Amino acid sequence: MRTIKLQRRLLLIVTAAILPLAIVCGLALDALLHAQRVQTQASILGVARAVATTVDSELRMTVAALQALSLTEPLGATTPEGLAEAYELAAAVRVSHPEWRDLLLAAADGTIRFSTERGLDLGDAKVIEAASLAETVQAREPVIGPMTPGPNGRMAFPVRVPILRDGEVRHVLTAAVDPEAITAVLQRQSVPQGWTVSVFDGRQRRVARNVDDDRLRGTLPSQTLLNLLTKLGPRREGVGATTNVEGVRSQTAIARMDAAPWMVVVGASVASSEAASRRLFLAYGGGLLISLLFGGLAAWWISRGVTRPMALLRAQADAMGRGDTLPAQKSGVTEVDAVAEALATASEQRRRSEAERQELLEAERLAHATAQAAQQRLARLGDASTALSQSLEESSTLAAIAQVIVPAIADLCRIDLLDENGVLQRKLTHHSDPARSAFIAQMVSNRTAPSDAPGSFPYAISSGKVFLLNLDDVETVAGLNPELQEFARVLGLTAGCIVPLVARGRTIGVMAVLQAESQRRFSAEDGALIVELAQRVALALDNVRLLQEARSAQQLAEQANQSKDEFLAMLGHELRNPLAPISLALQLIARRDPQAFARERQIIERQVKHLSRLVDDLLDVSRIVTGKIALKAEPVDLRDVVARALELTLPALQQRERMPDVQMPSTPVPVRGDPLRLAQIVGNLLSNAAKFTTPEGSIRVVLTTSDAAAAAPQAVLRVEDDGIGITPELLPRVFERFVQGEQALHRAAGGLGLGLPIAQSLAKLHGGGITVDSDGPGQGTSFEVRLPLNVEAPHEPASAVAPTAAVAQPLSLLVVDDNRDAAEGLASWLELEGHTVRVALSAEQALDLLSDKPCDGAVIDIGLPGMNGYELATRLRSDEATCRMALIALTGYGRDADRQKALEAGFDDHFAKPAQVEILLERLTDACRQHRVERLGTEQ
Repeated sequence: MRTIKLQRRLLLIVTAAILPLAIVCGLALDALLHAQRVQTQASILGVARAVATTVDSELRMTVAALQALSLTEPLGATTPEGLAEAYELAAAVRVSHPEWRDLLLAAADGTIRFSTERGLDLGDAKVIEAASLAETVQAREPVIGPMTPGPNGRMAFPVRVPILRDGEVRHVLTAAVDPEAITAVLQRQSVPQGWTVSVFDGRQRRVARNVDDDRLRGTLPSQTLLNLLTKLGPRREGVGATTNVEGVRSQTAIARMDAAPWMVVVGASVASSEAASRRLFLAYGGGLLISLLFGGLAAWWISRGVTRPMALLRAQADAMGRGDTLPAQKSGVTEVDAVAEALATASEQRRRSEAERQELLEAERLAHATAQAAQQRLARLGDASTALSQSLEESSTLAAIAQVIVPAIADLCRIDLLDENGVLQRKLTHHSDPARSAFIAQMVSNRTAPSDAPGSFPYAISSGKVFLLNLDDVETVAGLNPELQEFARVLGLTAGCIVPLVARGRTIGVMAVLQAESQRRFSAEDGALIVELAQRVALALDNVRLLQEARSAQQLAEQANQSKDEFLAMLGHELRNPLAPISLALQLIARRDPQAFARERQIIERQVKHLSRLVDDLLDVSRIVTGKIALKAEPVDLRDVVARALELTLPALQQRERMPDVQMPSTPVPVRGDPLRLAQIVGNLLSNAAKFTTPEGSIRVVLTTSDAAAAAPQAVLRVEDDGIGITPELLPRVFERFVQGEQALHRAAGGLGLGLPIAQSLAKLHGGGITVDSDGPGQGTSFEVRLPLNVEAPHEPASAVAPTAAVAQPLSLLVVDDNRDAAEGLASWLELEGHTVRVALSAEQALDLLSDKPCDGAVIDIGLPGMNGYELATRLRSDEATCRMALIALTGYGRDADRQKALEAGFDDHFAKPAQVEILLERLTDACRQHRVERLGTEQ
């Protein structure tokens, strides 16, 4: 058996006692450092997300401002006058956005129409950064381009918004935004000292940085950051180790944005965290070394106290064995005393070791609790952000706020928001117990908070300060307003924190977070958590407010638009209903006695046509404004269009002493368009000339073409007159709706001021336009229409289709209209054509008549009392006895939607009152014959 000296054995005992404690402390230290690294990474990533969200919001507000500006009418103009007006509007808007260095309007090919910085006429100047403009034109969506040097060398990034008109990108509106705007956003963020925040554009160029922004703007990321981006790939966020441009090793978080292909990079120097780690390791190593040294010295001292008496005893025993007598030597301790001293020394050593171990464990516990509390605060803020982003409805957002705060943070939460008059309105009073919530809400409603007392809601609004108080502080409570002391006493409050809610630079309300039943207190860390939470709450509630305002504006616009459409539809219906029987009565008089009241009938016919034209103009302008005009484009000779327009306006032109002087080329003038709408353009110009030119005056129509060798040859039609002319003040507004020059009280010219706006809108739909020129009052007017020539190969005119012969045998017909005059007038006209006609004044009466004897066809009004015309048609189509009847809708509702609804209900055709009865009868007989053929085919 191996022998060991007592001194060495004691030294081994001390070492064995200290070593497990050292191992446990080392493991705890490693876990603490790991938790600290994880916490640092999560904190950096959270800051990166918050900054990315803030910058993203800033970019979205710029896009929203440009989109609002792009919707204005001048921004879609192409004429010099329209561009000048757009330039003035853009310049005015730019004044309210100092962060915009320039606001320019460019064509789809990049040609600059104007620049608020450089002026209106820039020649053939192009945009500097064309890639984002091409992307905007192609995607038809807003695009945020990369940072690029401007004409003056200053860096800026473009925010581009397409201006859509008629389904095409007419222009691109661009704001050249100063990167300092992004720098200002970074400066406003609460970033720990020593951290760096950078914003990079889609080309990985640095747009802004919170440190050395001017020096580093436009530079590329460091190589280590590029390596981290490659490692992350398409992921939107991540954390890694990099070395920044100053050569500082950092923990770096990357967060990408939604509004643009930009990213936010946040770096925190690892030097501070490594220094703290080194200090911990040095403290740990030094403590372990000192403990070992102290243990070795203690073992040596204890062994010395034991071995010396034992050596004396051995010497005495040897002496006794030899028979020698040795004088007694005082060792200062007997064997028992030596054992007792050794035990006391061992006990003291253990006590000291336990004390040191307890101190280390307590330090570990505190560090773990601190890290866990910080992690919980971050988790709560993350949960709060997630909960508050789930909805933009006020009730859902307030419920989410209550869920986040109660009971995890406090026992009671209350929120008051400022209304549009600056008065606080209660929005939320929440306690986990609904009865308690109701009691507190009732109590608050019966009390008036002092306006100048710290801790009250009005004081928080006026001062903008956070008020935090633990009510166990007697001196502080004694200084409170008596009403607040009573409020705290009744509710049993133990702590409270009153925070003003500030969003986007304005105070929107106040939030109170209170402790009661739980008897909890608020620490400084709790106050910081509540302040950060209040910032998120304020932003969420402000987003709710903005959404509500947007919805209200949209609802008002939709209501106004719907009211306008309903009014125009009803106006058309109510005006057409009396026109139909008048027109039919005139035709009946002409059929029965062509010589009777010839002049009077002509007067009435002209006025009926004039009223019909006014109704059509009202409905046409409504369709144009809402974009519901559908052109049936085909190749057409513009000479035929002019001839058709002269025929349509013949009643107005025949009242003049001489017809217009028409000059047209001998060769075709091919254009592509809707023949009816083109004729309407020329007809409106002719009608305008006839109205504002005396009967003895002259009207001249000249049709020519521009230079065929030009890049875009055009057809040019001029309508000139020597009438009353146009004043210089009215000339720029002549194509605006409802705009007319001054007229005498009798309004001989008449009209609603819609003819010229409709003509201009139709010309633009055909890719052309109308210009006007007048030297002033009494100098006449000249309108010039320009349309693109059709360069396609000419089409052979289609062979005329022989009109379908009318049904030889008489038909049995039914007329259904609640207007007795209209029904009887149409019935009389049909009877003159040899048909058998019955009349019903309601849908129910029509069903009764058809149950006795079905008819070949029926002409049905839509706006019937009780069952309307759509329902009647559906009933007739579902009945075996009447499903093969020809059904024609004749109604005062003449919109395209009304026609489509009639066809879906089962009508064969739809006519607006007053209709040309010859065409109506032809369509009716065709439908009867078609249904007869279908019936015979079914029977066979």
